[in-house]
Amino acid sequence: MRVLLTTTLAVLFLASVPQHLRATPQNPSGEPLTSKEVRKAEASAKTSADHARLAVYYETQAKQTQSKLTEAEGLLNYWAQKSWMVERTKTPNPYSDAKSRVTTYRMEFEKETKLAADHRKMAETLTASSGE
Repeated sequence: MRVLLTTTLAVLFLASVPQHLRATPQNPSGEPLTSKEVRKAEASAKTSADHARLAVYYETQAKQTQSKLTEAEGLLNYWAQKSWMVERTKTPNPYSDAKSRVTTYRMEFEKETKLAADHRKMAETLTASSGE
């Protein structure tokens, strides 16, 4: 139940983002941001635009992670229907693998969604305080 609620809230959050902010964040050369550029942007973000750019980056990452999570949940449900696989102790065990992937992707998704929301809030705060 918690998984469904979390996934639903995340989808609603991502769906509520204005269309012009859904573009994939890019650096001045037109290429998507690299992890090195994101770390640098995190350290030097001071303006509303900086935080909005990071929010878009994390929203994009969250969408990608959400699709991976959905796929992993489907595999988990598939293997959970095979009771002999759930109780299997030998490795490799597809059920255990799917379960750990779901956990990993869920944590990643929650982290990225939180970072996106934090940067979005910071961008809005800076915009409001500067009177833009």
